[in-house]
Amino acid sequence: MLDCEVKQVRNNIRYRLLIINNEKYLLDMGQSFLKILFPFTFWILPNTVYRIENEKDLTLTKTPAVKQTKTSYSSFGAGISLMLANLLGPLMDYFNIHTSVLVNSIILFLVILAAVFFRFYLSGKNKKKLEHIVNVKRLQKDKLWIWPKSLKFIFIYLLSYVFFSAFILVGFWVFIEIGNVMMLTFSLIFLLLSFLASGMSIKDGKAKVKFTKHLKAS
Repeated sequence: MLDCEVKQVRNNIRYRLLIINNEKYLLDMGQSFLKILFPFTFWILPNTVYRIENEKDLTLTKTPAVKQTKTSYSSFGAGISLMLANLLGPLMDYFNIHTSVLVNSIILFLVILAAVFFRFYLSGKNKKKLEHIVNVKRLQKDKLWIWPKSLKFIFIYLLSYVFFSAFILVGFWVFIEIGNVMMLTFSLIFLLLSFLASGMSIKDGKAKVKFTKHLKAS
């Protein structure tokens, strides 16, 4: 198992720069929709990385590590949800539409489809942005496992994931049952945020990695 330093790629949320034994790799955080839906699988399944050998490419892509703030996202999300519930609770009935469960299910399907399309569009845009700087296809590929170094971070991240997932599912269920547009809107916003936040499973800072085929020589 090797030590790794993770940095964000400048102006591109899809990629991470990994520094392992003074070698530089690009990690593609948008290569699998499964990992976007279930971000903790970044820690379970191997990830494809691209070795950077050209110093010019490295200079154009790397950016100084951003100082992380200690925030409990689950607590923050819970606070926002409770505040919105108190403010909008008396008005929720006004946002009900009188449609059947079937119609609501179709509307929900189309909304989720649009959210997925938006996520793919944003991911593709970030990929093209990087390809203007680095031709990823010519880079040497490798596969590795990567784990956060902090167990506290893993616990908070999983707790936040469960909370937001439960909120989204409950919101979608409420829309299907009673056609409440406000719940659909909130759930959609949380879904889009969860898509974008999937990259936070590999944050800036220290991490542990292990190559699938062999360990790189120290």
